[in-house]
Amino acid sequence: MKDQWERTEAPAVMELPQIEALVGPVFGGKRVTAAERLGEGFSNSNYKLRIEGSREPYVLRLYRGGPEVAGKELAISELIADSVPVPRIVAADWSGTQWEKPWAVMEWKEGTLLRDVSRQGEKWDTAAAAVSVGSTLARIHAYTFPEAGFLGAELSVAQPFKMDAGSFTAFIEDSLFAKRCGHWLGDELVQALWALCLKYAPQLSEHQEAPVLVHSDFNGLNLLIGEAPGREVTAVLDWEFAFSGSRLTDIGNILRYEENDSWFERHLTSAYVRSGGVLPANWKLLSKLEDLIALCDMLNGSTSETPNRVRDLKRLVAKTAAEFA
Repeated sequence: MKDQWERTEAPAVMELPQIEALVGPVFGGKRVTAAERLGEGFSNSNYKLRIEGSREPYVLRLYRGGPEVAGKELAISELIADSVPVPRIVAADWSGTQWEKPWAVMEWKEGTLLRDVSRQGEKWDTAAAAVSVGSTLARIHAYTFPEAGFLGAELSVAQPFKMDAGSFTAFIEDSLFAKRCGHWLGDELVQALWALCLKYAPQLSEHQEAPVLVHSDFNGLNLLIGEAPGREVTAVLDWEFAFSGSRLTDIGNILRYEENDSWFERHLTSAYVRSGGVLPANWKLLSKLEDLIALCDMLNGSTSETPNRVRDLKRLVAKTAAEFA
């Protein structure tokens, strides 16, 4: 699974005196008594902080991307905080005066990663978590935009795009026959995937809906779950890849590792629809097509130094190709 992937970039490393110098002013000059680097996450770097005189921990987030990423995450947290559990951002800076990249201090959220809840194998825990995840996702998708595209720091659509049959096949063709994706998949799987995409791509044009807020990395590593029996979502983390687009992108992502019609899938989708989410009749196919874009894009960016990542992505692509052959 994804938690076994290699990072494509080394994490940013800061020593305690550097961290204290950076965030001390945020807390009125109080000392940072401990800073623990958090191991989850494949792009940004995060530290759990203990502040002198405070019972509550905080998180220092060091962004890999530029100011627009940090600004977007701040704007999203302010937009949806009343309806979706997200960490409150206490302070943020992307001036580059104190640290070369943008950084933020945010509140710590308690919970267990959805990945770990699922791995514990308790059927009713998994069902309860799936219900809360489905309901939470419906509330995220309640936020709409006038057009699809990549979001700027103020949540306006900075780079519009439309995912229809033409743009989908153009991207897949480029990935399979010009970029690294095809190299990693091999000729047989390339041909099978290309045939699948040509066959089903027209359904993307037939299904057009109002663009919604898409998390775009909505999976078990970015969802914190509370204690039993409720197993409510306590936080949706890491909004750096969020954009305006198809709700089925997030559906494909959260169900990426699930078997068809799994216990988790049934409870999640039922809760999603009950909470106002909309799923077309062919949502399983469309969500897999949307997810293929992400899988191929990640293969394009893979190297010989990321064998676990390549192996897992290839397996996922092969699974989709076999399912819809």
